[in-house]
Amino acid sequence: MTFASNAILAKARSMYGGHLTSSDYEALLSLKSVSEVVNYLKNNTDYSSILGDIRENDVHRGQLEALLSEESFMRISRLARYGVGKERDFYMLNIMGREVNILLHVLRLINANRLEDLKVILPSYLKGYTTFDINGLLNVHNIDDLMKLIAKTDYAKVIASCLPERGKRINVNKIELELKRAYYDHYEETVKSLYKGKTQQELLKMLETSVELDNITKIYRLKKYFNASPVEITELLLLDHTRISKRMMKELINAKDADDMLAKLSTSAYRIDVGDHDYVYIEYYTQRIEYNLAKKYMMFSTSAPLVFMTYVIVHNIEIENLKHIVEGVRYNQDADSIRKLIIQ
Repeated sequence: MTFASNAILAKARSMYGGHLTSSDYEALLSLKSVSEVVNYLKNNTDYSSILGDIRENDVHRGQLEALLSEESFMRISRLARYGVGKERDFYMLNIMGREVNILLHVLRLINANRLEDLKVILPSYLKGYTTFDINGLLNVHNIDDLMKLIAKTDYAKVIASCLPERGKRINVNKIELELKRAYYDHYEETVKSLYKGKTQQELLKMLETSVELDNITKIYRLKKYFNASPVEITELLLLDHTRISKRMMKELINAKDADDMLAKLSTSAYRIDVGDHDYVYIEYYTQRIEYNLAKKYMMFSTSAPLVFMTYVIVHNIEIENLKHIVEGVRYNQDADSIRKLIIQ
């Protein structure tokens, strides 16, 4: 094992050693204001560095959530720096995933005519990492401006192929599907070019699990909230990079409703997780599966790229937990309601 691999393994597990504990979550759930949450995180957790200069009484929910996202990226960036040579291509895949999410967010803001929101939520800390000028997004006023900004990236061709006739509403769902397809294709190509044997198999398993769980979430939501037909559902799914059989996927898509879909899912590889928790929302269920698998690999694997990949998943879910707490506290939700959203 190389020095770089040993460094990634040691650093990732050291950072995980500072993760929020059950006691931390209970303490946070007992708090009554966002300022109290900030104070606790500053004085009792590893988030003290990003929150050190914040005045608790002046911070608002959006600002705190943005800082948590920044802290998440900086941790992962520090870890990725240990990657050397061609392996850096793997560790930089995280940037590509973030770019895809940013572009999708901008496209939704264009549709909603709310691009001014970017002034508040733009992740400027990504400057120097992205393949396009992140701050240039502040000068985007329409789809033409966006296409000019990203013209030299691989995203331009993908988005251009999905754009409607001028003046018609952008189909963001279609663009999301194709951008994610390009991302997962590139992810798989990178893994296969760099790794062999068990490491390759386990990295692809995590990728396939992520794609499958995203499909499951979409099927459930489309049935429960939009009464979508099987044809409409199929058009929005990524059916590449999955291990679920075509027969099972067809059964899920053709289920008569959301409850029937969950019942059919209980006969799949995910049957252990179905029915053992009250469904707060489908994302809780799917994220919990991914979290448990990622946590197992992160704690016991000796593969540096796998530990890196799974640390990213585990830490991102911790950030989502904190955002649930901040939002719940901000809107005076009771502790039990917020607790149901926490994955640990």
